[in-house]
Amino acid sequence: MRGLSIILFLSFIACSSPQRDKIVVPELHAGFYNEAMQRINDELESDPGNDKLVDQKLFYCEQLGWPTTCISALDAHKNKHGMTNQLVEQYIAYYRRHERYQLLADLIDRWSEEYDLGEKYAKEYIECLTRLGRKEFATIKLRKYLVDHQSLDDLLFASRQYLKLRDTALAAYNLGKVYQQDPNQELMWNYGNLLIGIGHLEFGFKVLDNLLDQQLLDKDQQIEYARLLNGNGRGTIARRIVKSFISQDTITYLLAEWYKNELLLDSASMILQEAVVRDSTDRKPIWKLGRLYEDRGWFSTSLDYFNYLVEMNPSDTLAIQRIDLIQRKIAYLQRLKLEEANRLPLKELESKKIEN
Repeated sequence: MRGLSIILFLSFIACSSPQRDKIVVPELHAGFYNEAMQRINDELESDPGNDKLVDQKLFYCEQLGWPTTCISALDAHKNKHGMTNQLVEQYIAYYRRHERYQLLADLIDRWSEEYDLGEKYAKEYIECLTRLGRKEFATIKLRKYLVDHQSLDDLLFASRQYLKLRDTALAAYNLGKVYQQDPNQELMWNYGNLLIGIGHLEFGFKVLDNLLDQQLLDKDQQIEYARLLNGNGRGTIARRIVKSFISQDTITYLLAEWYKNELLLDSASMILQEAVVRDSTDRKPIWKLGRLYEDRGWFSTSLDYFNYLVEMNPSDTLAIQRIDLIQRKIAYLQRLKLEEANRLPLKELESKKIEN
């Protein structure tokens, strides 16, 4: 009897305990909204005035990031119900997504006062003006915007717009403010290049040196920075930067050219020889070595490289022509040497004795 009471008690507890209903969330796979959008479009073809379908399509448009076909739903809703605050924002999202800057600017101009868009979408409006090339008006709006907006994000936004407008002075001025707050910002690459371009070399290189030290420059930027350095008499630093990419043929030839221009011919030769070792079938470094030794006047060594090219490809007319030219140079020098050897010695004049 006691055992039965315990079982009944436990059964009562189990039955009286509240159980939470599980909320089942449908799994939305990657193509769910695309499939739903297609169904909505098919239904709207037969019933274009159906408000529920239009509203449902606008919902799917938001989820899909405003595909091109969404403009029909926006226009249908506006034609039937007029413009609303929510619809304005949806139009703005659509125009921004598809970079329809003129339509976006017109929309903000038309509804700015009624829906107080001026402050909320000031950046979007300025960017439209910039993209449309309306430089004077964009500059006026930017200056007005910056009066009350001086955060780092605001300065970055303004700097990007001035860069697009090719306003070097104002871009440099605002980027200078960014540099004071955060010298590691991505736009500091533009700032350093701007400074160097307008003649502030030391400060410009200081800005870019910091990015290099912080490892914030990608490969292309490092190579471009090395070119800047080399072009401004800082070849040693430039070569040190590009040497980390020496396995690339383009860098090999660039570095060899820099060595050659500074008359560091042995270094240039070594760089090219390493390229030949990497790929002995590559014609370009062999040709460059032949030309390098030819320019140095080491014609016999130069001939070895061009002869090797002909061995690789007997129909290499360029190498054959170069061999002929070098052989004529050698013959000319030999002729000069022979003429010098055969030149008659000067007649010696007998000295006259002076008798007292």
